[in-house]
Amino acid sequence: MNPDERAPLPLPAPAPLTPPEGFAERLAAIGVTLDAAVIAKLGDYLARLLAMNELMNLTAITDPVEVWEKHVLDSLTLVPLLEELSAGASLADIGSGGGLPGLPLAIARPDLKVTLVEATQKKASFLVAVAAGLGLTNVSVRAERAEQLGKGDLRGAFDAVTARAVGRLVMLIPLTVPFVRPNGLVLLVKGQRAEEELAEASWVLERQRAAFVKTVGTPTGKIVMLRKSKEEPKRHFGR
Repeated sequence: MNPDERAPLPLPAPAPLTPPEGFAERLAAIGVTLDAAVIAKLGDYLARLLAMNELMNLTAITDPVEVWEKHVLDSLTLVPLLEELSAGASLADIGSGGGLPGLPLAIARPDLKVTLVEATQKKASFLVAVAAGLGLTNVSVRAERAEQLGKGDLRGAFDAVTARAVGRLVMLIPLTVPFVRPNGLVLLVKGQRAEEELAEASWVLERQRAAFVKTVGTPTGKIVMLRKSKEEPKRHFGR
């Protein structure tokens, strides 16, 4: 039997993680304010992520304090850049893995419709289970390859798209841009070499009819913000 055809593992339900001292102030510094119930749900998600990580590879970061900084804070740096999205807007998280940044965004913005795209079936099964366990009715999961979905029924279907730790921009841009509608947002969480990757991917931006908006520095890295043109990309043969 293919490993991805196994029955999904039962979802652990450990005690939620408590945020480290000063975490609310760290959020405020990036322009994010969350109530206690939302913080508690984020802690519930992190606890389940770490518990399931003992059974499958979901995250290399396993310290209960460090996950708040490198997973939750890092994901929520996207929230201020999503302010233009009104209630009912749609967002796709490409290559969601263990649910980052899509699940923290869905928790912080329950008014958004969030689709998690994850091709690995066992990870997608975890995402379905954890979304249900957390009561996230605004989350759906597609266990298919982004390359195919972006050419199919999800092409141009979203107001915004996110991706984190998926790959270099030269391959990530053509993977993500097809999902957003014309004038939609593309927010890519990157490290300190974002500018280098942008220079490398300039020809891809042009081909995908995506415009570079800005790079936003955060406490945990950088966010590359793009906006899709109102025009459809031209067909090219070869590079």
